[in-house]
Order: sequence, then C-alpha cells, then structure tokens
Amino acid sequence: MYWQREYLRQSATLPNGGTWREDLPKSGLLGGILLHIRRGGVTDSMLATEKWRLLDWVSDIEVIGNGSTVIKSYTGQLAKYLTWLDGGGGTPDKAFNYGSSTKRFHCMLNFGRFLFDHELGLDLSKWSNVEIRITNDGSSTYFGGDWSVDALCYYLRDAPAGAFAGYFRTEEWRKWTTVADEKKYLELPTESKIRRIVLQTIPDVGTNNEAETTPYNVAYGIELYLKTGLLKVWDSGLRDLWYENYFDMGRDCFVALEPYTTQDKGIHTGLGQTIGAAGLRLPHDGVQDTATTSLTPGDDSSTLRRMTDTDADQDSILAMGLSLENCAVFRFDHLDDPEHYLDPLAQKTVILNVHTRNASSAADGTIRVILDRYVAR
Repeated sequence: MYWQREYLRQSATLPNGGTWREDLPKSGLLGGILLHIRRGGVTDSMLATEKWRLLDWVSDIEVIGNGSTVIKSYTGQLAKYLTWLDGGGGTPDKAFNYGSSTKRFHCMLNFGRFLFDHELGLDLSKWSNVEIRITNDGSSTYFGGDWSVDALCYYLRDAPAGAFAGYFRTEEWRKWTTVADEKKYLELPTESKIRRIVLQTIPDVGTNNEAETTPYNVAYGIELYLKTGLLKVWDSGLRDLWYENYFDMGRDCFVALEPYTTQDKGIHTGLGQTIGAAGLRLPHDGVQDTATTSLTPGDDSSTLRRMTDTDADQDSILAMGLSLENCAVFRFDHLDDPEHYLDPLAQKTVILNVHTRNASSAADGTIRVILDRYVAR
C-alpha cells in the first residue's frame, strides 16, 4: 500500500459571500483532504472588526454524500481545532490583517482517525456522488475579489479489498445563542458510535470587540449522563474540562498573531484563555519604534486588547493558553478503536445539559456542539 497525493483542484475560485462546489472522484479510498484557502484583504478594512483572521470568514466547510448525507460540516474555526485534535499543529498560519497582502488558512479534513490512517477513511465507490462545498461570508468591503482554494486529496492505493471499514461523520450538531441562567437539555442521537463531543463556547463582545465574560461563564455548568440520567459522566464546569483536556493530551496551544487594529480594540486570539503572551512591534517605516507592545493587564479571556498610541504600526504576538478556538472535548477514543467508542443506542438516552451563568454578560454568546461519529460501511 502507498499514499497518493493528487490535487482535486488548484486555485479554484471562491467568490465573496459565495460557495465553491466540486465533485470528488467516483472511486478511491480517500483518507483526507488538505485545504489551502487564501485571499488578499482590502487595506485598513479590518481595523475595528470583530472578525479579523481569514478563517473567521470561512462560514462552512462541507462534504456531502449522495446529495444530502452529511459527512463533514463545520466552520473554519472548527476545522482548525479538529485538525489539531487529530494530531496536527495549532499554528499552521499567521493570523494578520494588515494591508492587501494574501491571508491564508490551511486545514485537514480527515475521514479516518488521523492523517495516513490505513484502516479507516472514505470509500468513494460506495457513493453515487460526493461533493465538497466551501462557503465564506466575506464581501468586497473586506476582500479584494474572489478567493482561491487548493484541495489536495490523499488516496490509499494498492490496498486490499475492504481496507476502509468505515469513516467519521463530523458535524455541527447544535448551535444556539445563550440566555442568562438558561439550561439547555440535549438528547444525543442514537445513530452511530460517538468518538468525540466537542463544545465551542464564544462570549459576546462589547462595542470595542472585547469579550464581555469568559467562555466558562457562557457554559458555566455542564452535565453529561448515560441511561437517561442514571449514570453520571460529568457534572462540572467548562474550565475543568479545559484542564482535563490539557492534562489528558499534554499539548500546549500556541497562536501566532499580527493584529493591525484601532487603539483599544479587542482581538480574538483563537484561545479560550490566554495564560501568557510575548510580543514585539512591527514599524512599517523601517525605523525603530518608540512604542512597545502593550496589552491590557489581566486580560485572559478569549480576546486581548492592545494599548497603542498609534494605528500606524502593528504588533507580532505569540500567545499561549488553553482551549484552541474556544473548544473543549469529551473523548471516548482513549482506546481508539470504534469497538470502544460511546454507543448511544446501548446507553440511551445520552443527555448533555449546558447551563449559562446567571449574569447579563453571559448572554448573547454562542455555543456549538460538534459530534464526531463513526459510520461503518
């Protein structure tokens, strides 16, 4: 057996506010797709916007089978986190918004457990049609024309018959806007074994784009039960889950940022909590800057606020913390064999309850629940 890398498309056109669609081949054992999405910005268009990284504008990445069956469906932010969760690095791209130079976003769509999984993946011959779709919500205000997409496919060749026993269906299953002191009661679907449950929690921001609270106030209390409440798996807060993930996987989360923003505007870092940051100035005139990189003391939520005396220059910041892309995960793949994943049919009903803190600052946030399920073929 060997892996063949072959482009599905290079420099495909993705219009502002539109969708790029492409059919995948009719046959082949597809392990994954490496996506490279890029576009130059309009100069100074994102000085005071909440969305300033290219991946924030990637509103949907989908792989759809036979016209209606979801295989993959989630945002660019979640694509970055899931790539990291599958073993990839956390900083494949530099986040920046200065000028009209090309901004980039790389991610992997893995149909197996990880890149180069010889046992699990998508057997295209089992489908009448499989289509990839990528959608952005940009406009000419922010981006100077059509975007470009490269899609590099990874095929397992010379494999024995039945080499891929199944694939992973990964999708944004639920999304809602939070209300103070509201508790959501969710019953998970019983179809297919669950490998992972991912929670993304994003606080609302104020007029200066600063997070109004921490993500763990937006999802203040989390309960996970089996057997319709008879078996308790988790009853604690989001912050505890962050630390469990950190000690479980042992992987630090770093982000590389070059924000160019109006003074005192907050910036989304791509971390749920920033533990430390280091930075330096980037003077555009090539002359030593008298200012230094300054951040608001005590800022450790999902945004940081730059304190600068000018908009003429920008900062380069390396931040480290917890919760890449504001995500946390309940893992059922410590024994990474589908036989050992959570079986929601056998454990029915699996219940996930999420309680928002009783505080006005915790309202108007966004919570997403992403299910990663094994589908046998």
